[in-house]
Amino acid sequence: MRTKYKKELTAFAFFLLFLVVWTFLVYQFSPNEIVERLGVGNGYMIAFVAAFLAGISTFTSAPYALVVVTLGAGGLSPFLIGLVSALGLFLGDSTSYILGYYGHHVVPSALQEELQKIHAWLMARKRAWTIPVLIFCYGAFFPFSNDLVVISFGLARYPFWRVMAPLALGSVIFNMILAYLGKYGVGYFF
Repeated sequence: MRTKYKKELTAFAFFLLFLVVWTFLVYQFSPNEIVERLGVGNGYMIAFVAAFLAGISTFTSAPYALVVVTLGAGGLSPFLIGLVSALGLFLGDSTSYILGYYGHHVVPSALQEELQKIHAWLMARKRAWTIPVLIFCYGAFFPFSNDLVVISFGLARYPFWRVMAPLALGSVIFNMILAYLGKYGVGYFF
C-alpha cells in the first residue's frame, strides 16, 4: 500500500513541478520568447511529448492544453500544432484502449456479460455510424480526458480503429482550436 501511495505522490509531484515551471515560464517570458528560445522544431516536439504524456496518464490529464495554447501564441503554426499534439494524444490514448481491451479478464463475469450486450448493441448495423460520430464530437468539443471513452470501448471490445480514428480526428480539431485561441486570444486579452 505504501508503494502505491509513494508512486501517486511522485506522479503528483511531477505534475505540480511541470505546472509550476510552465507557469513561471509564461509569466517570465512572452510566448514568442518561449518559442524563440525553444526553437520551432523543439516546440512541435514539446507539443507532441506533452500530449503523449496526457494520453498515457489515466484519468488525469497533464496540462498539455497550456503547452498548445502557449505555442500557438508564440507563433507556431496552429495547424501543425493540432496535428502533432493529436498524434501524441492518439498514441497515448492507444495505451488506455489496449489496457481496456486486454484488461477485461479482471472485470467480474457479471459485468463482462453486460459488456457483451453493449458490444452487440454497438455493432448493430442500423446504429453503427452513430458511435464514431459521437466519438468524434467528444474528441473535438469536450475538454475532458479521453480515458473513460477509450477504456470503456476497449472493455466492450469495440474495434480499435472505430474508436481511435474518430477520436484522433476530433483531437486534431480540438487542438487546432486551442492553438488558434492562443494565437488570436492571447493578443486580445493581454
